[in-house]
Amino acid sequence: MELTELIKDYVATELLSSMELDFLEGELWETTQHIAEINTVIKAPKNICNKLDLDEESCWQLCCAAVLDSSRPLDNGQKRVEDFKNLIIRYEISYI
Repeated sequence: MELTELIKDYVATELLSSMELDFLEGELWETTQHIAEINTVIKAPKNICNKLDLDEESCWQLCCAAVLDSSRPLDNGQKRVEDFKNLIIRYEISYI
């Protein structure tokens, strides 16, 4: 499985299996655990960002967070997208 392909599949179908969502959760968790080591993130295509109601300059990790927020919302109402945006700002991560 690959993060970008799963996000593309979700944008096309709005469906992912439980195992695919588990994979995305694991990928996002792993990224947040190592966020201090990350200097740059890769921008996702504008059409994918738009479909997920994100800024057109969003990265793949924000797309992943948006898919999870939509498909598997957190019980406490917290949003993964906002949390990850805050990490990008806090650690001054650049987009490429």
